[in-house]
Amino acid sequence: MELYMRPVSIFDKNLLTDFAKEHYAVNEKIEAGDCSLILGKSYSEYESFYDWFKAEENLSREEKLKKNQVGCTTYLVLTKTEEKLIALLDIRHSLAYPHGEVYGHIGIDIRPTERNKGYYKEILKMTIEIIKEYNINKIVIACEYGNIASKRGIEHVFGKEYQTVPVEGTYYLVYVKELGKKE
Repeated sequence: MELYMRPVSIFDKNLLTDFAKEHYAVNEKIEAGDCSLILGKSYSEYESFYDWFKAEENLSREEKLKKNQVGCTTYLVLTKTEEKLIALLDIRHSLAYPHGEVYGHIGIDIRPTERNKGYYKEILKMTIEIIKEYNINKIVIACEYGNIASKRGIEHVFGKEYQTVPVEGTYYLVYVKELGKKE
């Protein structure tokens, strides 16, 4: 299936609600793609979609940033034909947040029923094109050492060279990709 990305909008409540319900059905919470790393709480912890959207919108515009926060934009990854929400994507505008040099610029959460279908690699390739708009020339991305699926997807796009870094009781594999100067 062909995919495309667009920033989340105020009209996406039903898409996000459905996405979240699928996670809750398998006892998961949304782990990335909702700017939770920067906001300090995940989508499920907000009173409503609109409260979450307002917080995310402020991050995306880099308005009302609190200490240790950076700009972060949430994108929806959708199928072109059915407009089905496949994944949420975060692009963090800088690494100037706690452990940013480890956690990186990118956070992706693929809906449980769409995992292991090759979407991760495709999403990463698309993200590289979008991330250039943020004047980021050196992309940092990471995964926990035990997340083999993410490791494989990252290595397909970023190469096999990584640094192992301990953070908060676990180890992360940190990958870097130089994009070069934007002309």
